[in-house]
Amino acid sequence: MEQIYFSREELLTKIREAKECIRILGAVSFDLPYNDFRENWYNRINKGEFLVEVICESESDLTYASLIATNKKVSGQSRSYNIGDFMRIRNEPKIKLRDYFLSNQCKHIEPKGENKDISEKQCFSLRTCYLRIPIPAINIDEDFYYTLSLTKFCTQDKFEKVTKDNFRYDEFIKYFHTYFDEDLGVKKYSSEITAKDNRTEIILMYNDKRHCLGQLPRQSFMDITKAKVVIWGMIFTRDGRILIHKRADNAKDNRGMWDKSIGGHVDMEKDTVDTVKAAAREMLEELYNFEAKDQGAHSANGIKKINPDFPIFLGEWREEIRTTLPFKEIKANANNDSIYFFRMNYNFSKTVVDSPRIMPDLLEYPVKCFVDMYVFIMNEHFNEKKLRNSSFRLFELHELYELYNTSEEKIEYFDKDTNEKKTEKFNPTPDLRKIMTSESLWAELSTFAEYLKEGLT
Repeated sequence: MEQIYFSREELLTKIREAKECIRILGAVSFDLPYNDFRENWYNRINKGEFLVEVICESESDLTYASLIATNKKVSGQSRSYNIGDFMRIRNEPKIKLRDYFLSNQCKHIEPKGENKDISEKQCFSLRTCYLRIPIPAINIDEDFYYTLSLTKFCTQDKFEKVTKDNFRYDEFIKYFHTYFDEDLGVKKYSSEITAKDNRTEIILMYNDKRHCLGQLPRQSFMDITKAKVVIWGMIFTRDGRILIHKRADNAKDNRGMWDKSIGGHVDMEKDTVDTVKAAAREMLEELYNFEAKDQGAHSANGIKKINPDFPIFLGEWREEIRTTLPFKEIKANANNDSIYFFRMNYNFSKTVVDSPRIMPDLLEYPVKCFVDMYVFIMNEHFNEKKLRNSSFRLFELHELYELYNTSEEKIEYFDKDTNEKKTEKFNPTPDLRKIMTSESLWAELSTFAEYLKEGLT
């Protein structure tokens, strides 16, 4: 009779004898001695003859698990397991495998295209999954094994082989492949470490009342019902004109369309208290730091150092209490290079906004956002022609509104790539359309512009 129940030592022997692949779903649950395997795996991965894939639990998932595990009286275990224990074990595949492979220049460890060679197959991957992993499992060649773990993650000693005689075999195989093999499955909610030694940006997820529900990778927010928090910023010159920009032809979405001044996501590690510093950081990055070719990052060789304390935050813009015109204080400031900004219309931030993305294949994907809106007053010497990330254009608000409402109207602008003037049909992004068609928001922007003209000119 075929053996279906295995101890930990028996499972480790199976792993040592693996010929083609090891795929681990739940790194903490198995807590493998990676140092014992890494040399053998390195030699075979480097030759492209062996596959190792690891999907780790997320910190939020492990935090929930540790709520019981940290209390020996509740868990009934011989010792407690806190979040620090779990995180140490979760990080070991990177430290003991990937870092080792990388330092020894192992081939086949990056996603296709990371090393500019799309023909090179990938034989090692390390990802973090931001969905729950209800059943930890491991695939050794053609065999599958699972364990059940609630509190005692570190010393699991019972593993069951899922054979075809198991009445849940088909369901289990589908479950496992959904995590590893389906691009629109759990991969959509996972992040993978890459050659640049970074992961997909992780963003907080909210319900329609702006209550935080957890974390998801940035790309996960397309076509789901949950929302993220974003920054929209409108740049004003000191004579009351507003800045818009043309999205690049290689942008991730909304290619070649005219957009608001700036926009961006809230950095989960730096900006979770509020979005003020996120707004300042986005403004400096998008205007003054050269953007990388893949539109995913900014180079370090910028015009300004990214210091979110450089723009001066003046609080909430409320037209009814601005009769004293705070712009007089700006005008009187001896430092004419300063940039100032306000947060605008808190009520706008409390309602979910539809912010669809038009992808390169021209398909439109719905995205839901809470938008924190900011207005910036640039320094006296601001010159949009010196900005190099995009093609920019300054408008009086009434000119921009007329341009939007005239279907055949053309926009003239200075193309940053060709250094030539161009004319084309005005095609605004859904976000810019939302701003221009929101009666209350557009009225506030118009009032702000008029105050600028009165207070600073």
